[in-house]
Amino acid sequence: MSPVGPRWWRALGVASYATAAAAATFYGATGPRRAAAMTKPVPLALLGGYVAAGYRRRTPLDTALLTAIVAASAAGDRLMLLEEFETDQDAKDRYLRWGASVFGAAQLSYAAAMLRAGARPTARLLAPRLAILTESAVVMAVHRPRLLTVLGPYGQSLALMSALAADVKNPQPRMRIGGWLFLASDLTILNRRHLITDQRVRTAAEVWVLATYFAAQALLVSGLDKLSRD
Repeated sequence: MSPVGPRWWRALGVASYATAAAAATFYGATGPRRAAAMTKPVPLALLGGYVAAGYRRRTPLDTALLTAIVAASAAGDRLMLLEEFETDQDAKDRYLRWGASVFGAAQLSYAAAMLRAGARPTARLLAPRLAILTESAVVMAVHRPRLLTVLGPYGQSLALMSALAADVKNPQPRMRIGGWLFLASDLTILNRRHLITDQRVRTAAEVWVLATYFAAQALLVSGLDKLSRD
C-alpha cells in the first residue's frame, strides 16, 4: 500500500486528534483562559472534519445525526468554558444551564443514532447508570438546587446514551467504553465544582474531566461512523 493510502491518513487523523485533545486538556486544566479558549474547540473541529469527509459512505440521516452530535457538543464546550472561568455565580448558573441543554441535544442525537442501529435501553443497563448519577443529583440538590430542572433531564439523557452504547452490537468494546467515559467525565464535573477544595486535586480532576470527555467523543463518533458504514 502506498504510504499516503487510507491507513496512513487514519493514523495521521488519530495522532492529530490525540495531540489536540492533549493540548486542550492541559490548557483547560491549567489555563490561562486565552490558551484554553484557543485549544478547546480544536478536537471537536477535527471530529467535524472527520464526519464531513465520510459523508458519501453514510446515509443522509446518519450524517445529519453525527453532524448534530458534533455541533451541539462544540457549542456545549464553549458554554462550559465560559462557565469555568466566570466569577459571577448567576452567570455561571446561566452558562451551566445552557451548556446542559445543548449537551442534552447531543446525547439525544447519540441515542437516536444508536436506536437506528438496533440498540435498546434495557433496565439492566439503565439502572446502574441512573444510580451512579444519583450522587451528582444529590450534590446539585445541596449546592445549586435551582439547576436540577435542567441538569436532572440532562443526566437522564446521558444515562440513556450510555446504556444504548453498551447495547450496540458492534463496534465493541469501543462504544461501551465511550459511554462510560462520558458518564464518568460529567459526574466528575459537579464533584470537582462543589466537593474538592485543594487546588492540586481540582486541577487533576479537571484533567480527568477533559481527557475522558475527548476520549469518549472520539470513541463514540468513530464507532457510530463505522456502524453506519457496515
